[in-house]
Amino acid sequence: MRFLDASALVKRYVREPDTARVRRLIRSGDVAVSRLSEVEVVSAFARLARERALTSQQRGRVTRAFVRDLAAWTVVEVTPEVAQRARELLLRHTLRAGDAIQLGAALVLQEGLDVALEEFVGYDARLRDAARAEGLSVGT
Repeated sequence: MRFLDASALVKRYVREPDTARVRRLIRSGDVAVSRLSEVEVVSAFARLARERALTSQQRGRVTRAFVRDLAAWTVVEVTPEVAQRARELLLRHTLRAGDAIQLGAALVLQEGLDVALEEFVGYDARLRDAARAEGLSVGT
């Protein structure tokens, strides 16, 4: 199972560098995401529409596709355990709150699995560094 943060998920729907890689990863196995991504990804679509990088029709289309896909993925809820882990991560790493929640969700998920996550996929350098420091496999 791969955990994708919001920065990776946006690439599934909007052509950006590494879009082909993200699409391939999603097709190749089980996907897990944080519930926070449900808000962060739609926020990114709304911002792109405000910036006129997407039309309102495109924004609606990619939002509907994302919501459909979300139903097929493992969603890690933002539980007290995830929040606690995020607080701890904020004290150890230079992370934004949302990134700490994303990483906290991935770590809590991994603890509940019988095997390690195959990969943590994100496109923020500080988040990737923190994920590596916490023992997650981070793709290139």
